[in-house]
Amino acid sequence: MKTARRFLLDPSLARIIMRECGVDQQVIEGYLSAQSGRNQFVRSEADQCYLVVPLLGPAGEPVDEPAPIPQTHGESLFELSVGQISYTRVCLPVRSPVSQKMLLDRVIYPDRCDILTVEFDDQQEAEAFSPAPWFGPEVTGEDTFERRYLALNGLPTLPEMLLSSLQVEAVLDLLDQAKEAPEATRQATAQEVVVALARSLENSGMVKGTSKTSAPAGEEPATEQLEQPMKRVAQ
Repeated sequence: MKTARRFLLDPSLARIIMRECGVDQQVIEGYLSAQSGRNQFVRSEADQCYLVVPLLGPAGEPVDEPAPIPQTHGESLFELSVGQISYTRVCLPVRSPVSQKMLLDRVIYPDRCDILTVEFDDQQEAEAFSPAPWFGPEVTGEDTFERRYLALNGLPTLPEMLLSSLQVEAVLDLLDQAKEAPEATRQATAQEVVVALARSLENSGMVKGTSKTSAPAGEEPATEQLEQPMKRVAQ
């Protein structure tokens, strides 16, 4: 059964992450009832409104089922809502072999706080996960940090979070690794294209392939002569 662990995050670290990674989603949610067990809410995201009815999945896990509704209907439901929350979300790069997805929510309204959610395929993976040094206090299972509670009641008292230089360095390392991965993939792809094209030209007879015998002194095999300038073009 899918599960998640949640952690608070120092606002300075959250700001660095958002600045480097950008924003994936900008969301406003309006909860339609404060009564226990009535968790329906309306969501506005990317100029589209949804009516969301939380249900239970096949394994008993909570699942949100958003149903698209017209913008005018959504606006009317927002007017009827008894509590609202606004937040921005970004999906972070994950290097852990057990974590499935890492989401950072920067809550803007009704109060400001930053909540990091790490999702897993099952409870065993969640228990095996070791939080990174830049994570703040864990708030898994604390209803006071659920979006519905925040919308209806506001932000509870936050625990003290002391920011250290080691935490800042860890976040910067994470962001650097996220930048390096696409660049390494791009370079590997360019190299594969160069090699494939060189082989294609050899097979067509347009250039001669490398011989098993040694090339004459001062001469390089034709394929390598072709490949080097093509590398420069690809780069």
